[in-house]
Amino acid sequence: MLELPQAQHMALLANINRDPKKGKSFTAADFTMFQPPQHDETKIPAAAASVAMELRHENKLPEIALAAWPQILSNAPQTPIPVQIRALRSDDNEVWIIAPVWENRNIRGGLVAVGRYIDGPITLRDVDRPLMTYKLRFPVRKMAGYVEASLLLVTEN
Repeated sequence: MLELPQAQHMALLANINRDPKKGKSFTAADFTMFQPPQHDETKIPAAAASVAMELRHENKLPEIALAAWPQILSNAPQTPIPVQIRALRSDDNEVWIIAPVWENRNIRGGLVAVGRYIDGPITLRDVDRPLMTYKLRFPVRKMAGYVEASLLLVTEN
């Protein structure tokens, strides 16, 4: 927000000096350094919806994820989407990450379902490969249960 006036000024100067025959005009977003994330945090990714449908069919989907069932149904593709890791879960089945994606050393959860209050790092196991474990730090929330899409989780060393 702080850089928007300067970005609008830079876009105005660039549009004044550009050749109108070459392409579209510049916008303020073309000159901002700190842009909002490109992913939509309110929408469940199609891969996560696909995996959630598979887990529901296998009777493995956690009950708290059913709170987002209408969104899962609306974003589920016609054909299943293959993913590297289908889901990660805690040993007590209260914390799930469905269709996680690696972002450098961290994980972005396609759909994160938490049924209890979390304090500190949590060890999660791969649903399909139980010997694979990941230690992740979740953001502090003041509520016990929540479902969230595209949450970035930091790995612990």
